[in-house]
Amino acid sequence: MSRTYFAYHLTHFFGPFSLNSYHTNSTNAREGDLVYVVSGDQADDGGKDYSLEGLFRIHRRVEGPFELKNLKGEPARYHYKLVLAPVRMPDGPIPLSRATWYDRREVHRYFSSGQNFNPLPTDPDYKARFDALLSGYGQTATNDLAEDLAEIERTAPNATQREALIQARIGQGRFRADVTQLWGKGEVCALTGISLPELLIASHIKPWRESNDEERLDPANGLLLAVHADKLFDRHLLSFQLQRDAMRSVIAPIAQPVAAKINLVPGMPLSIEHMPLSITRRLEAYMSEHHARFLARKAAMAPSV
Repeated sequence: MSRTYFAYHLTHFFGPFSLNSYHTNSTNAREGDLVYVVSGDQADDGGKDYSLEGLFRIHRRVEGPFELKNLKGEPARYHYKLVLAPVRMPDGPIPLSRATWYDRREVHRYFSSGQNFNPLPTDPDYKARFDALLSGYGQTATNDLAEDLAEIERTAPNATQREALIQARIGQGRFRADVTQLWGKGEVCALTGISLPELLIASHIKPWRESNDEERLDPANGLLLAVHADKLFDRHLLSFQLQRDAMRSVIAPIAQPVAAKINLVPGMPLSIEHMPLSITRRLEAYMSEHHARFLARKAAMAPSV
């Protein structure tokens, strides 16, 4: 199972961030791990401007040593060079100053020495903040799928488990059947009522790459959605909020005009009253996390006051 870290890149000294030349002495960084890269550059006022370069997977760790110069111009030795593959990479670095939550001093305190490859801060939740900024950028679904299937081949303990995970990753097989049975309406979009199987996707509520194998196969972690609803849901532009005995759709303001044209509006229900309590609790936990990310992205896209 991959782990997730952050790393810091000093742009004004090392130049623009590169996927194939990140150097570190950290033994934490291993092949297959995920890394959010934050960069710092000189600002007009003499301080630093910070940006999010994207989310990357460590494709290869090459052992050195490698000789570079440090900030004082003196020789410095690094044990590893990392080759990174983009998972979600925007067209250009995203200035963190665009976010309503941005605090330069806080970012400097947390991220300006991230070559140790430490976990992201959780209070406040910077993973949710960064995911909100990156959602919709650099989606490489085909590459992601290939990498995930390769990981299954490497790590699944036996052929039966491997086949179940592969089918779950592509939204088919036992996982799709279990999700369909759980929602109790047959092969029908849980939101729109569309019943053409070719247009339906058994989506994971908690992202595949952040789930363990049990969660990846858990039908409570799934929704059968039409492709257009699935895309909005996957990018946290659409989510569901628990209200009494139903979950009702919420849609980010930026997506509402387009969503309305395809008959998706706030308040559309997902009925859950027929589900066993144990299933409902798991579903609510998954959806609560998804809704929190929806709110984080909504806040990140809100205009600054």
